[in-house]
Amino acid sequence: MSWAIPTTRTLAQRLAASMLAQQFTAADGTTVRLDPNAPHTLENVLGVVWALALSEVYSAVRDQLLEMMVTTATVNGLLPQHAEMWGVPRNPATSAVGNVLITASSDVTLPIGTAIVSDGSLQWLVVTATTILSGTTAPVPVQANTTGTIGNLAAGTDLTLVSPVAGVTSVVVDDQGLAGGAEIEAAENWRERIIDRIRNPPAGGSAADYEQWSRDAGAQYVNVVPGALGLGTVGIYVAMAGPTVPTAAQVAQIQSYIDSLRPVRGNATVIAAVLVPHTPVIMLNPDTASARTRITQELASYYPSKGIAARLYVAEIISVLATVNGVGNDLLSPTEDEQLAQNQIAILSGVDWRPLS
Repeated sequence: MSWAIPTTRTLAQRLAASMLAQQFTAADGTTVRLDPNAPHTLENVLGVVWALALSEVYSAVRDQLLEMMVTTATVNGLLPQHAEMWGVPRNPATSAVGNVLITASSDVTLPIGTAIVSDGSLQWLVVTATTILSGTTAPVPVQANTTGTIGNLAAGTDLTLVSPVAGVTSVVVDDQGLAGGAEIEAAENWRERIIDRIRNPPAGGSAADYEQWSRDAGAQYVNVVPGALGLGTVGIYVAMAGPTVPTAAQVAQIQSYIDSLRPVRGNATVIAAVLVPHTPVIMLNPDTASARTRITQELASYYPSKGIAARLYVAEIISVLATVNGVGNDLLSPTEDEQLAQNQIAILSGVDWRPLS
């Protein structure tokens, strides 16, 4: 239920009506009525000032009431207090992690903290001392020295050591890339996790616990499957924001976080989800560039929003088309609902637009 705040005009009219209803007897015996509607009078000025002040009070009370609810609290207001009360801290900005492949022409040992660069503006530091034998290539774990997406690098990117080391002939990002660098958690995602904690309080290792822990560790999409790897096991399939498939380093981070919280006998394993591309075949009427753009955007959001192991309904895709472009459209494919596997999450790879027949 919303609370309607009266406008300043309404408040001024209320005051005017109240003042006009009053009358006073002056010292000379005459009857005096106050008229705040009369321009350039003290009553008129007081009416305006009173209305503005009371309107500000209404707004302040409303804003404070909104802050008291998790669903409407703001980051600069009481949302951090709600989070603290429910034990859901905001995920901080993170640094990209992963492995680089280093080839050596002679035995080389790289100590922790060895700096590696791409273009000189950002460094990745070795996090585990590693020895590379002569004539071999070895993976070396690294982490960006700053937080944010700027630290993410594509597979195959060539790098160099800040301080050259004799024997090192090449440094290149491995086939999983450097990933996991992210800005501070978005407010709405944080709010969603707080609400989820309220609805699903800790239960000593329930499916909801494992999902919450995975999200706390940075996963965006989670599917918890009891018995996935055998009797007494829990499989936790995860995908990162995007969605993207988590790298081995990200999976290890989530696994480590869950291991620190799971029950002693909890046999839980974090597993990277698989992205399943989808290309629906669509015929629009009318067929316009703006409609194509909007439908592509809506479908790109629709597919991953269903989550891991989702059931994709033809009716929902048709609803997207109708919402954007009316009912004169045809979804030529898919023609049947689809159930994804326990480890799969759908993404839009493109749209096959067909001309009107």
